[in-house]
Amino acid sequence: MNSKIIAPGVKLCTHKTEQFKTSVVSFNIATSLEKDAGRKALLLNLLARTTKAYPTITEMNRRLAGLYGAVISPTVRKIGEAQVLSLVLVCLDDRFALNGEKVLSEALRLLSSCFFLPDITPEGFKQENIKREKRLLIEKLEREKDDKRIYALNTMLSEMCRDEGYGIHRFGTKEEIESATGSELLALWKEILFTAPVQVNVTGNFNEAEIESTVTKLFSRLERKKENITEVHTEFITEAYESRLFTEKQSVKQGKLVIGMRAGMTYDFDNFPAIKLMNAIFGSGTFSKLFMNVREKMSLCYYCAARLDAGKGIITVESGVETENAQKALDAIRNELDEVRKGNFTDETVENAKKSLCDLYGSVYDSVMGINDWMTSYAVKNEITEPTALAEMIKDVCREEIIIAASMVTEDTVFILEGESEEAAE
Repeated sequence: MNSKIIAPGVKLCTHKTEQFKTSVVSFNIATSLEKDAGRKALLLNLLARTTKAYPTITEMNRRLAGLYGAVISPTVRKIGEAQVLSLVLVCLDDRFALNGEKVLSEALRLLSSCFFLPDITPEGFKQENIKREKRLLIEKLEREKDDKRIYALNTMLSEMCRDEGYGIHRFGTKEEIESATGSELLALWKEILFTAPVQVNVTGNFNEAEIESTVTKLFSRLERKKENITEVHTEFITEAYESRLFTEKQSVKQGKLVIGMRAGMTYDFDNFPAIKLMNAIFGSGTFSKLFMNVREKMSLCYYCAARLDAGKGIITVESGVETENAQKALDAIRNELDEVRKGNFTDETVENAKKSLCDLYGSVYDSVMGINDWMTSYAVKNEITEPTALAEMIKDVCREEIIIAASMVTEDTVFILEGESEEAAE
């Protein structure tokens, strides 16, 4: 994977490979979560659907079909306190096209027109398009509320990070989306063009010099200035000074227990290999303490797993529980973390965790989307670390480093979604 700054605030990341029958090109825009999150998510959807040259979805789909069934997808990620807006196009690799067609070049041209030449009027984005995309985006938000596992996690994070940008949902709020106007979205698009950091990813079999020349010319037309680029910074809180617990009752069959912890990180790569391995031993794998003990031996939950978000320095533990077992499960989870702090884990567990993580990093190269997503995860950084390099770092972590990493973890927030009988809910 190669990365290069080609214009103020614009980074080109490429991975050349003949392994796949498809190629991927993506535009990834990094903005702050703290302002206009809902409007920016809505804007991204508008940019993905139509362009000035293809102003209807039918015309756009016809053009994509002409590129051997290429697909454009809008994706919103939360990377630390950055809202990363991605326009992703998957197309056929040039080697498999008829008559030597340059599919990837045409795909890049089409995707760039989504970003640079949207279907707008001098007054703003068209009302009929806005109305459609508002409905679709709000439906996504509502579906997440209906999925109680996602709902519980989002609710805990919004409470844990209520004074931080990370507490904002990646799609913003329903109210924000509903109130957006065509003129506001036009102003927002213009602001992003000239001030937001952009990372262009290209994965597949291509001529690197041609791709770099094309992307450089695209952004040189904007005359972006380095002093105008708005970099996104994430606030890291290294320690929770107290643990807060809050509950909510809903008519659900299975309760949810979600715990938010501060990992003790001061930036996204601070002691990352040791913390990642510690978290794997604690709760991310079938060999982990949460799975083996809390789920299997004690049967206190339907699932129980820990996840590290290094971009914010937060560990979350998610568990599905019977409401009457929530406190027992909470105590058991806390106890398992204490056991890691005490070094009560076997060398075999350490080796299993290392192998699992190394296999996970190795699997990044198994698909074009895996490679694209890995590069996108570095959209707010200057350089990309190869998965293989991270795997080597994981291999070098020793037992003492794991114990130290566990000792730095502090519990911040606990959320319990309690089930109640249907009679009580009525």
